[in-house]
Amino acid sequence: MLKKILLTSMLLPAAALCVQAAALTYPDVDAAKEQAQQAGKPALIVWYGSDWQPNADKFVKDWQAAGAAHGATYVFGQFDEKVGQERDRNKVLPIEHFNLPAVVLLAPNGSYMAELSGKELGNAESAVKKLAPLAAKADQFAQLTEKARSAQGTEAVKAAAEALCMLPIKDAMRHRELCGIINKYDPEDKSGYRAQFCLDHLGMYGEICGILKGGKEGKLDGKERKFDEAEAYVRAVLSSPVLKGAERRQQWLAGLSYVIRERILSTTTPENRDVTALLDVFREIVKLDPESQYAVGATKFLHYWDPATFNTVKGGYYTRGHQTLGFEKDWHVDVTDSYKGPGTYTFTLDPVENGSMVSRNYRVAINGKVVAKAAIPETKNTKTVELEVPTLPEGATLEVWLTAKCNNGWMEASGYIRMEKK
Repeated sequence: MLKKILLTSMLLPAAALCVQAAALTYPDVDAAKEQAQQAGKPALIVWYGSDWQPNADKFVKDWQAAGAAHGATYVFGQFDEKVGQERDRNKVLPIEHFNLPAVVLLAPNGSYMAELSGKELGNAESAVKKLAPLAAKADQFAQLTEKARSAQGTEAVKAAAEALCMLPIKDAMRHRELCGIINKYDPEDKSGYRAQFCLDHLGMYGEICGILKGGKEGKLDGKERKFDEAEAYVRAVLSSPVLKGAERRQQWLAGLSYVIRERILSTTTPENRDVTALLDVFREIVKLDPESQYAVGATKFLHYWDPATFNTVKGGYYTRGHQTLGFEKDWHVDVTDSYKGPGTYTFTLDPVENGSMVSRNYRVAINGKVVAKAAIPETKNTKTVELEVPTLPEGATLEVWLTAKCNNGWMEASGYIRMEKK
């Protein structure tokens, strides 16, 4: 009988297993927007899920109190997104979102202004305080959005841009309606606002790749691509006075690094490459905001592309993170734990994923100084080599140095490292 009960409960829909929490008493989104428009107030929409959200009762109580305390400033509304209602999101609120709970600020005319979620959200009182400076501008923002809606051409673009400039950049870039107006009336971005507000990371790369390929229907590839035109486009964006904020500059500098990198890979060989300009771009990204995700990526690429750096490999395993695509880089493999006295050793790279990896120029180093080389040509591609290892001083570090690159895919080689005495 117990087994039958357990099996039955396992087959129940997920929603049936959830405990229904108390729900907010606020009106739904449409009703809240209507009330906000009539009252000339901004709306705060609390977006949550009463039948699945952890601590939903506490969350509801917190936001119910906020509504009572700040009802004179805002019209509070709710979107109680229960299990199975995910597809209704875009019909209810004017943004694409995946992280709940959240609170969305709308202007009196229903236009999106901002959203807080995750760690930004905090408790209800702190969220209301964070949004207060924006809420104070809600009337002006609504007037500008109405002007952008009714105007055409450059006047519509100007009004839309003025409105977006009032918002945090992350929210401005999510404003579908106003970005749509800019895209419609300024597709060639003569104003500069399209690059500032309407092209996120993927959108930027789409623009750049279109130029590289020779236009929307272009099919140029490899070294035939239009590198000069693409670089000129990105540098024009970077020189525009409209482009503001460290993150926006970092994004477009990342775009510039992509053009330079593709030019290098397509038009040069590892022996005659000059990566100075590329390294300078990465350094500029890091300098703008060292804590940002763009800076984290740029720091990794600085190491990756700088010929003066090398990959340190420990733990008997090499991974995709040690690879370089299309050019060579030295590895310093720590094999101290494999030392069994002086003599002849077999050093082996045992691939799990080969990735068409080329590995050559094997050397023995003690405390960072080469003391022996493999008795084969430096250019010979091999994953197994014999090395003569001298006496290792007490406390010294023994390494095998080699030069490697991956020719198939983006960092697709990985495997085990073995060092055994014969």
